[in-house]
Amino acid sequence: LIQPRHQISVRTMAAVSATFVTCRATGAGAKAARASNGAAARALVAMTSKTNGVSLGARQGSRVSARAAAPARSARRVALAAVATDTKEAAPTAEVEEPGLDSEAGVDYTALRDRLKAGEWEEADNEHRRLMIELAGEDAEDRGWVYFTEVKTFPVTDLKTIDTLWSFYSDGKFGFSVQRKIWVGKRRQWAKMFKEIDWVQGENNAYRKWPEEFIWEKEAARGHMPLTNALRGTQLLEALLEHPAFAPPAKPKTAADQAADAVNQMGDNLKKVMGGGMPGLKGLKKPSWMK
Repeated sequence: LIQPRHQISVRTMAAVSATFVTCRATGAGAKAARASNGAAARALVAMTSKTNGVSLGARQGSRVSARAAAPARSARRVALAAVATDTKEAAPTAEVEEPGLDSEAGVDYTALRDRLKAGEWEEADNEHRRLMIELAGEDAEDRGWVYFTEVKTFPVTDLKTIDTLWSFYSDGKFGFSVQRKIWVGKRRQWAKMFKEIDWVQGENNAYRKWPEEFIWEKEAARGHMPLTNALRGTQLLEALLEHPAFAPPAKPKTAADQAADAVNQMGDNLKKVMGGGMPGLKGLKKPSWMK
């Protein structure tokens, strides 16, 4: 059916009007949305700036507080250090126990201890020499000096007592054990050892004259005391330094060493049985044909 023209126009105009209104509404909504988004962005920037300002202020405030607290911490450290110092000063110091005077031979080492404790080094060395003669026995006391073969009879306990007294009162500088370490360190070469402990002097390493040229002070060279006469040879000093009181225990002998010792012992026994030679030949004369 064909509608009248005026009806079409009205309807068309109504549709166009509705479309225009819709478009206007849509544009207005978009514009409002953009305005809303802009406002939100501006609000976010403002909040961020405010937060940063607060954070910056907080950091600056914390720095000020830290600077203000620094003197307090420093004062606290000083106070703690003072308390620690007072505590150290107030704490009782443990006394070092003096070495004992043990003796298997019944020898009294009180005089040696007292001389060493008083720092009377020359007198202590003289007492030390007297004690060594007493340990060696009556024969040594009669002759006034110790023979090197007598050293093996010295008890380990007594030599350790003497050595400990020297070491203790010299703060580890003197004693047989110290001299042994130096001797072994110099590969048992006496000339180098004597130079190290300052028993010799001059270009020719001449022995110091006893007693005036020896150094009777704690500041003497390490191992300088006690003195042992080496003018007649080093056998006595070697016997002392190799004594079981100071030397490490000997290594066990091997089977070959034990066999060699057994053969030597058999030879010695045979000589004793034979009386040093064949009996009955001592008074014989040479035959006339022997010239």
